[in-house]
Parts: sequence; structure tokens; C-alpha cells
Amino acid sequence: MADRKIDTDQRIMDKAISMINEHGEESLSLRKLAQGIGLTTGAFYTHFSTKEELLQAVTVLLSRQEQSRMAKKLQTVRKPEEQLHTVASILLRQFKDEPNLMHFLFFNPIARNVLKVDRGEFAFYDQMMQMVEAVIQKRHLSVQPKDLFIQLWAFIQGYGLLLDSDVTEYDAVLVRETLLRLLEA
Repeated sequence: MADRKIDTDQRIMDKAISMINEHGEESLSLRKLAQGIGLTTGAFYTHFSTKEELLQAVTVLLSRQEQSRMAKKLQTVRKPEEQLHTVASILLRQFKDEPNLMHFLFFNPIARNVLKVDRGEFAFYDQMMQMVEAVIQKRHLSVQPKDLFIQLWAFIQGYGLLLDSDVTEYDAVLVRETLLRLLEA
């Protein structure tokens, strides 16, 4: 029975991710989500007691998926600066290709609290912080990891929003030069 609940939880989260990716978080209807996987609304609530609980679970799942995706891409990248550049490039492409999912992953109410929770809750944030700490150590920077993370994140998210809004086109040189400047702290 426990396996069945876990399977249904996963189906609910997968459907939520699909709906968010297609239409954005604002359009996520629990009734439509439940119907989409053959559940009643009442049955849905036996798995997630509130929409916020579902969004929390989906945010954690997406963070794990993002961390796993990045770990595969970073297997051959040794320098922490290059790792950050690789991550930034991938994320910026995702802002263009999957804007609704990226908006959700970075700007939903749960994700906005990433700096306020203990490490270990959001795998992708932990991965990013490890890269930031490695850069600080390698370059002997006199900046706090959280401060450098915020600077890097502000650039990645801001540039991602510009790309998503078609204000500008992706410029690999701009990304590399901006990241290098931020790492000169």
C-alpha cells in the first residue's frame, strides 16, 4: 500500500510539473490536475493536504532533478569557475526553452525561501553553494559564499528573464565575461 501511495504522489507531482511547464504556476488547478491522472479532488487531498504542500514537494523534486542534470553535465568539468559557467549557460537556455518551469523553480513562494532554510532541503542550491565555496577557496576571495551566490544568482536570473522576455538574445561572451568579473571579488 505504501508503494502505491508513493507512486500516486509521484504521478501527481509529474502531472503538476507538466501543467506548470505548459501553462505556468498561476494556472495550476488541483481539480484539473486530479482529473488528469484519474483521481477525485478528495483522493488528491489524501496525498497532499494543501496546494502549498504540493508546491513544496514539486519544488524539492525539481531541485533534485536540476541537481542531477547538472551533475551529469559537470562530470568532466574540473575547474569550479567553468562549472559555474556551464551551469549558468544551461540555466539560461532553460529560461528560453522552458520559461514557465524556470519561473516556478526560481520564483515560486517556496523557492523564494531558499536562502532562509537549512542546506540539505534544496539539492540544486546545495550544489551551487558547493561550487561557490570552491571558487572562493581556489581564488582566495574575501567574500562570503552567500553574498557571491546572490550576485551570481541575480545575474543568472536577471539575464534569464531578459532572454525569456525577448529583450535580448543569448550572448555566450557576455555570460562568460560577466561571471569572470563577478569572480574577481
